[in-house]
Amino acid sequence: MINGQASPRGIPVISEHDTWITVDPVVGCPANCSYCYLGPLGLKARRPEARVSPRRAVEMLSEYLASTRADITEHSDATPVCLGNYTDMLMSDSNREFLLSFAREMVHAKIVRPLVVVSKGYMPRTLAESLNALDVTIAVFHSQSFHRTTVGVRTETGPVLTPDQTLRACAVYTGLDNMTPVHFWRPITRKSVPSAAWAMDTVRRLKESGYRCSVAIGLAVGVGIAQEELIDRGLLDGPSAAAGEIWDRAAWEDILSAAEAVDYPVYRSTSCAIALATRQPEALGVWDRRRGADEKCAPCNCPTPQRALCESKGLQSGGVERPLAWLADQLGRDPSRLHELPGRRVSVEGDVPQSMISLALHKYQIELLPESISSERAWLGSFGKGDTHG
Repeated sequence: MINGQASPRGIPVISEHDTWITVDPVVGCPANCSYCYLGPLGLKARRPEARVSPRRAVEMLSEYLASTRADITEHSDATPVCLGNYTDMLMSDSNREFLLSFAREMVHAKIVRPLVVVSKGYMPRTLAESLNALDVTIAVFHSQSFHRTTVGVRTETGPVLTPDQTLRACAVYTGLDNMTPVHFWRPITRKSVPSAAWAMDTVRRLKESGYRCSVAIGLAVGVGIAQEELIDRGLLDGPSAAAGEIWDRAAWEDILSAAEAVDYPVYRSTSCAIALATRQPEALGVWDRRRGADEKCAPCNCPTPQRALCESKGLQSGGVERPLAWLADQLGRDPSRLHELPGRRVSVEGDVPQSMISLALHKYQIELLPESISSERAWLGSFGKGDTHG
């Protein structure tokens, strides 16, 4: 079984996502955002509920890593750990206490991987200092859409930070070497980025506030997203048959032009932001032309030293025979149904779960391209949907 133990709601405690291994011992978010995938799950505007203790969550993570990565070295896979994709770890006292306990348990268990937290809440200085003292590399993605200043109808309610509060939140990390604040710009739509002048002013403020970079994400639609709420809030003009992300190219061009003028990194991939925050090469090959680099890497305003660092890494060398045998075994397929393509891409006959696509990418830098993808969460993700013709 690839996913960790599942709850009655079907949400696993441990699972692989596009960029990270997500650990979800807590479910339920006090915020109520119209575009959030937690809505159809009944987890919006809800008090967080811990399903297992911090210690047990780390034990489960250790067990999961042993079951999926025992045959490789830590140096060949440093996939980050993201805590709390079905809650907000900074939006309640209990969640903040859980975060600190979880980080301490990671250190005790000798799990040496970057820790990621995504939040619309506030990081108290005392918590930041306690986390920083653990000597764990931590990236805090502060999610801010700026809808409150650009969209007429409230799309986010509850204890979420205002745009000005999000900008001020960066001061908390001053002087903390192990903590890096990243701005998560999601979702961007034409309504949320109304003009080039607005984008210029906002990007300048993000840089001056101290954010290391931003990651821009489009509007998620499809199964698991309440489209009627998106329409009511004016983010979506009408029902969409799209299965993943609606990307507003005009809004992106305004953001990118501002990023270039201000000299501030804005990415299309969380993996790129983590690479910059950890001063490491980007791990998934986003920069490789066969992985959609013309869309995901080349247009981004990435610092020249970071681009050089990524390009120096290259895709993993060596054949894929052993990884393909492992993947075939995990999928219960005849190896002949997996076909190697250039650029460490592999087409797979039949259906493949989302988690296996992510695991293959994290463990072997292999991008699986199946005929169809079994949905295991509300969003489809960036990988597994490419052209299988090489």
